[in-house]
Amino acid sequence: MKVTKPKFLSEAEKRLKKISDILHDKSVVGFKLSVDLYSDESNKPRTFSLQGKRSADGGWRTCSPNDRGSKPNKSSEALKAELATIEKRIHDYISQNALGAEWKELECSIVQLLKLGLSIEELEYRCATPVNALAAISYEAHFCSPVMATVYAKEGARVLAKSNLDHAMYCVDRGLYWSNQEMFMPNPNNRFKARASTGGRGKDLRREPVKDKVAELLIELAPREGWKSSTTAIEEVANELIASHSNFVEKCFLKSETLPRTIQDWIQADPLRFAHRIKPNSV
Repeated sequence: MKVTKPKFLSEAEKRLKKISDILHDKSVVGFKLSVDLYSDESNKPRTFSLQGKRSADGGWRTCSPNDRGSKPNKSSEALKAELATIEKRIHDYISQNALGAEWKELECSIVQLLKLGLSIEELEYRCATPVNALAAISYEAHFCSPVMATVYAKEGARVLAKSNLDHAMYCVDRGLYWSNQEMFMPNPNNRFKARASTGGRGKDLRREPVKDKVAELLIELAPREGWKSSTTAIEEVANELIASHSNFVEKCFLKSETLPRTIQDWIQADPLRFAHRIKPNSV
């Protein structure tokens, strides 16, 4: 069955194509788009807006002022209070989970990115941060919601200082959303312990082939009378691995420069597996 596309939809697509062509014109340096939605429930339309300015690299820096007609305007004082609420929620989460040291460095990075022109819409719709916050698929996913909330809080404070109440309301709403308790990952430190344990076991398993080779070389390379010392044995085995098996070592996620110390740790942890004969009467 052939489905005929509604005439209004075809017309809308043509207009959107025309808008797209205009925005690709490098001589256009700014735009503002608005869509009014009318319903039987209200005499006033809901207005969705998108504004953009051409950046130095030729791309667009966009922002979406708060939907007019969807909520009553708030006073500057009320918005300041809500911005303070966002900041407090973030601070409490970081403090309660002892994440202050890492967060301080991350917060400084956020400030620098905003100064360099990071768009909040770019962060929300073109970056993985919000996805990681919702799906918890990143090792640092516990920071993602605080990052989103912080960006909106700082942007909200900036535009509020310029008396842009519409955009400040939008930032406050998004900041309150991302700083909601349900958006923060509970007990992130427990998650670290589980990830570290799993990651440690996996890393150790990947090193098993090199461990087997070390045990083998400790016997094969040993002088007839035995090794002069454990230090000598470790150095000789490490040099042989680097000279003849470097690719093998790298595939097992080991670094050549740290091999001697790694082998020493293995011997100390499991002397029976890495048994090596020391020359009698040697120091």
